[in-house]
Formats: sequence, C-alpha cells, structure tokens
Amino acid sequence: MIVTSHQKGWKIINQRSHGLLAAMLAFEFDIDLPNHIMVPTLIAIAEHDDGVNETEHPQNLTEAGAPRHFMVHDNSKGADFSQWENIMEISSSKSQLNALLTSMHINFLSDGNTKAEDPKLSAFLKAQKKNRKEILKHLNIDKEYAERIYRFVEWCDAFSLLICMDKIQPEGRKMEVSKCPDGEMSQTFYKADDCITVTPWPFKSDNFKVFYEYKIVEQLKFNTINEFDKVSRRTPVMRQEFTFLK
Repeated sequence: MIVTSHQKGWKIINQRSHGLLAAMLAFEFDIDLPNHIMVPTLIAIAEHDDGVNETEHPQNLTEAGAPRHFMVHDNSKGADFSQWENIMEISSSKSQLNALLTSMHINFLSDGNTKAEDPKLSAFLKAQKKNRKEILKHLNIDKEYAERIYRFVEWCDAFSLLICMDKIQPEGRKMEVSKCPDGEMSQTFYKADDCITVTPWPFKSDNFKVFYEYKIVEQLKFNTINEFDKVSRRTPVMRQEFTFLK
C-alpha cells in the first residue's frame, strides 16, 4: 500500500491502482515493440505489484496499529516475500515474458542480492536468477534487449510512484524520473495544478489524461488487520486525475 497522512486520517492507494496508472503511462509511451512483446509487457507493468490482498495482509499494519506504507519495513518480523512468490506464480501462468519481466523487477527491488539473511529468501532469489537465464534462452531474447524492455517497465513504475506519492516538486521545479528505455534520463515537473509535463517528451500524444483511485480512511488506529480490512471495504473510492501536456 501507498500510505500518506491526511487531515482526515490516512490516504491509501492500493499497489494495484499504482500499477494501473503505470500501465496508462506505458500505453501512451512512444516505443516500437511488436504486439507479442508489447501486450505481455503492459500486463507486467499493470500487475507487477499484485500478489496479495493488501488490506488483509497482517504485515500491512504497524506495531502502533496504523496502515503501513510499503517503504516502511518491520525488521522484527523478518523477511516476508510471499507477495513475490505469488506474483511469480501468477506471471508464470500467463507467459514466459511476463515471468521474465516480473522476475527482473524482483531482482531490481532486491538490488540483485541473492545472499539474503533469510535462507528461504536467498534460495528464492537464486532460483529466480537461474529462471531468468532459462527464459532468455527459451525465448531466444538477448540480455540487452530484455534490459531495454525492463527499463520501460521500471520507468513507468517509477513515474507512477512519483505521482501516487506526491513527490513531483511544486512551482515548476524539475526532478528526475528514471532512464528511458533508450537510456536517456527523463525529468518531470508541474506546468499547473494536476498538469504534468516531461522532458524530453516520450509520449505519442501531445496531451492525455491518467488517474489513480484512493481512499481516505478516517480511523487512525486498528487493533487487527481484519478490522482494517472491514473499514477499508466500506470506505468510498475517490479518484485523482492528471493531465499530461507537452
């Protein structure tokens, strides 16, 4: 979950909504990929953070009973990579390319570290490293081409997170997004309220709209994850829209 404080409580964006926003950016991106590559890539971008029901996952509450932002780790509970295991099972059942890109994303999140302290996590990461090599061979895709496609995935993911976490700087101040598939660094800034631009401009259209959905949960503390889930389910969904303008 993406969790930020709000004057009425907590603003909560599900990772799946963030993934959908990332896919919207990918759909508009001016990149020449054949259909059999582009469609699985779009799906990987949309679903790269799926794998668990966030409001039912026990680790998504802090010790104080607040909703846990995904970047706030609880070292006392040890590594929990069930989401990675689940999303690999889901992606592998779709296509080898989905599995490859998802595994590359897991490798990115783990900083390529197969020597994790948790033996099970270490074994999982080592198995994924072997899995990626086998998929590349099976699909007859060279590593450089796969890395270019993954940069596309990572760029859309990074940009979506900047938007969802409200990290884009105000007053027209530029900030870096990530490297485009071709290796050039993108910068973004607000041209006006909820109006975003990017330099250099990477999209097919000169302007388009995107959105993410969120909830404002007014209860600050929860005794159990079940209580948080029940409150979340009855909280109305809201939408935040943005215009991208060249």
